[in-house]
Amino acid sequence: MALKFKKILDIKCGLRYLYSDLRLASTLSRSIIIDSKLESSKDKIEQMYKELAEFTELLSPSGKLNALTNKLSILLSHLRDIRNSLKRISEGAIADDIELFEIKSLSMLNEKVKELLSPLSIQSVTLPDLSGLCNLLDPEGAGINSFYIYDSYSDELKGLRNQLKMGSDYENELHYRSNIIENQIREHLSKEIKMKFGQLEESLSNLAKIDILVAKAEQALRLGLSIPVVSKEKISYKALFNPEVEELLTKEGKSYQKTDIEFTSHKPLLITGSNMGGKSLTLKTLALCQFLFQSGFAIPAQECEIAPVKEIMLSTGDEEDYRKGLSSFSAEIKRIDSIIKRVRDGEKLLVLIDEPARTTNPYEGAALASSLLEILFLSKGFSVMTSHYTISDNKCDRLRVKGFYNGKMDYTLVIDSGTKTPAEALIIAESLDADKEWIELARMTMNKNTKQ
Repeated sequence: MALKFKKILDIKCGLRYLYSDLRLASTLSRSIIIDSKLESSKDKIEQMYKELAEFTELLSPSGKLNALTNKLSILLSHLRDIRNSLKRISEGAIADDIELFEIKSLSMLNEKVKELLSPLSIQSVTLPDLSGLCNLLDPEGAGINSFYIYDSYSDELKGLRNQLKMGSDYENELHYRSNIIENQIREHLSKEIKMKFGQLEESLSNLAKIDILVAKAEQALRLGLSIPVVSKEKISYKALFNPEVEELLTKEGKSYQKTDIEFTSHKPLLITGSNMGGKSLTLKTLALCQFLFQSGFAIPAQECEIAPVKEIMLSTGDEEDYRKGLSSFSAEIKRIDSIIKRVRDGEKLLVLIDEPARTTNPYEGAALASSLLEILFLSKGFSVMTSHYTISDNKCDRLRVKGFYNGKMDYTLVIDSGTKTPAEALIIAESLDADKEWIELARMTMNKNTKQ
């Protein structure tokens, strides 16, 4: 069963930030995104991005939709979730006045949005013709967004109402007869609406889809995101970045160094480098982009090529489970063991594992990490692992964080043909103004151990 968007929203990778950043006009649209499922079909993902590309072009500075966004947003802010009302009527229930008002409002909104967008010749989304329902629910053509059992529905009803206005000794009987006629009219209207159920459902879905596509396209243009190329056996990013972290750094007056990265299926990628090298952030950003990709969002990169997978499996140091009484190491081992089981199932996965066995001693930790790479080599999908251990495995591609140069960290990922992890901890500690005696004693200890 495909994973729903709401199940991944609070994974610590920056997804909630981008979801909350969407400038949606309607709460229905948010509900639809939350309940949507991650897509793994290449054809369907390509269709999603074809639609998003069209709206991104329409919303560009020279795009035809640019001047209409404010008016469109105001209209779509009136879109309400009436799926339950539509379902009730489709099952034969007689609509009450509130439900008839909801249907009338949707029909009128559909016609207004359709008229507004008609000059744009949008290919991605089409709205049905609900003018007939507008006329049915607004027989006097007042164009007012409210509903009432109008006199024009029945001459008999009109006459009874007139008698009530003038006063009568038979007021109770007149009310009774009026109520019977009004209920007959509601029943007739409900039958007519039931016949239009498919069009009403299409209207509700496509109005929300327009809202979502406009919000995603606006976000793409505002944050500098890109439309990905859908791949099969390769994942690559040029100038990859994490929007949430970029905003935090900008507020601190710092700049974000973007990353280029590429890896293929069937062969693990190992990223090495010292602590503070940005390895964990890179891994989380890869998870973020894959979630965005399979949900039809624009991607935080200058260019990218991404392949769909059945499941994204991320293991970081953020999932320690104190409620179950597990240590960080125990929780990590259980988590990685579950990933291995999924790898052996033969599904096409994206496996992202950050610093496995980091909390144990370096000899056993390096052995566990190296052995994990051997297992990942058998995977049909994609896998990226980070480590600061020295690993001699040659069944993987290797990248290394460039490291500490000229007094600052360079987060560029470079091809690494060696097997020894750079030793930069003392240099980084010095750059953080750590106690000088502590650093010097550590250096002396290192030199002593090296000689031995």
